[in-house]
Amino acid sequence: MASREKTVAEIWTIYASFVVTLFLFIFVIQVVKPAEKPITPMMIGAFAFAALSYLPIGATLRKRFLDGAAESLRKDSQDAKGLRLWRTGNILSFAFAESTMLLGVALKFLGARWKVSGMFFALGLFLMILWMPKLEIYPSTNAPASPPMR
Repeated sequence: MASREKTVAEIWTIYASFVVTLFLFIFVIQVVKPAEKPITPMMIGAFAFAALSYLPIGATLRKRFLDGAAESLRKDSQDAKGLRLWRTGNILSFAFAESTMLLGVALKFLGARWKVSGMFFALGLFLMILWMPKLEIYPSTNAPASPPMR
């Protein structure tokens, strides 16, 4: 398997693992059944601030790495440095999305209701969908040109 295809397969496997963990988090919460108790609005606000701060940080890092990857991969679709940048950018963005979900898990174990912690899970899932790996935007220079569309 060529380096490009191997990297894409690895990233999709990692992505699937990150998505599956969302459901594992929910499963663990359902098994443990942490007791609901009042949480101060300041605590919820602090968690929300942390979760919302992941958006620009994750987006900036993702853009920085993927832009560098795009530049390298446009010249050579098998470029090891470009594939490494693409891989790193994707894994970082998955980690930021997952961190948002982890804040929801922490809130749930602190006693938050599903209405509150569920928003963190929803935001994390939204980010996972938004930051889905996309390598097809970097065309392979080895592929034959397709005929023009009419």
